[in-house]
Amino acid sequence: MLACAASDGLDWSTRGVQLYRAGRFAEAETAYRRALDMYDRTGQGASLTRALTLENIAVMLRAQGRYADSVTLHLEALPRIEELAGAQSVEAARAGSNLAALYWSMGRLDLAEPLATRAEASFEAMQGTIPDREANRQVLASIYLTQHRYEEGEKLLQTALRGGDGVNAVSAYSNLAAAALGVNENARAEMYARHAVETAQHELPSNHPLTAVALNNLAQACRFEGKYLEAENGYREAIAIWEQRLGGQHPDLARGLMNLAAFYHERGREAGAEDLYVRAAGIFEMILGKNSAEALVVRSELADVLRAEKRYTEAEKISRATLPVMRGKLTVDDPRLVRAEMNYAHLREESKGVGRRDVKVAALR
Repeated sequence: MLACAASDGLDWSTRGVQLYRAGRFAEAETAYRRALDMYDRTGQGASLTRALTLENIAVMLRAQGRYADSVTLHLEALPRIEELAGAQSVEAARAGSNLAALYWSMGRLDLAEPLATRAEASFEAMQGTIPDREANRQVLASIYLTQHRYEEGEKLLQTALRGGDGVNAVSAYSNLAAAALGVNENARAEMYARHAVETAQHELPSNHPLTAVALNNLAQACRFEGKYLEAENGYREAIAIWEQRLGGQHPDLARGLMNLAAFYHERGREAGAEDLYVRAAGIFEMILGKNSAEALVVRSELADVLRAEKRYTEAEKISRATLPVMRGKLTVDDPRLVRAEMNYAHLREESKGVGRRDVKVAALR
């Protein structure tokens, strides 16, 4: 066994940071775990450096869509960092912000918002921590956008553009595009999305996962602007990057598949939409759970595709299993639930007659 020094752990941790920024997540995780091993073997198992590396691994697991494992490590690292660096330190604020980002990814906004708000207050009281503060504002803005608080989210994103690196700029422009899409300002969304794509091409390594986010948002804007060929190409390019860099079972990939499926459904390409929705549902159910909001929404949209194919029995079965759970999970004014209710009403109306008799026969089996 080779001897190792304390500096070896720092070297591996630094390498992990570099690989993470390059979007090489699996390799970064390996480097971080080597760093942990070095710290443990050199008597630094209780050090702040080790706790920070543990947090980095948690961030890495989130990037890979391994949310349950990421939560476990974040909850182990955060109290250690607060103890060793201080509850009001930049390290503690950053760790809280990272945990908020994870909870946002999981759809747990009730847990994400307090953490991000607390981190924002901590960063505001500090000097010389612009990258950390701007990164947290991205997290808080993402939470606001998910809550349809578009104006608040956009204000934060505009301030986030003032600091940080290329990753920060790509994220900010992509999120600004999402905010504009949320209020149906599609031309403005396209402008921001193009800024995001151009910045990614200049500032990020080739095929970085954030480039896929920018391409997906540009495709969304083009779709609503009637630029259908560019939209489809953008969706496909984003999906290809996610598959290559994140693998075939990542929530970001599932969201890309869902967007392309919605595009196909709108264009009457139901067979393609069905395949994509089925695949997206499988990913969401595996990562987030069968009754997660995103899994429920995908199944509701799949039912509408089946309705369009006049496969009323299958559509009815999915809708009856999905809609009551959505009603218990989402607020009555949530656009996703409103759309699901409209889809079901459409199914009920369209399937009257022979389709309705088919449903009754199926229910008796």
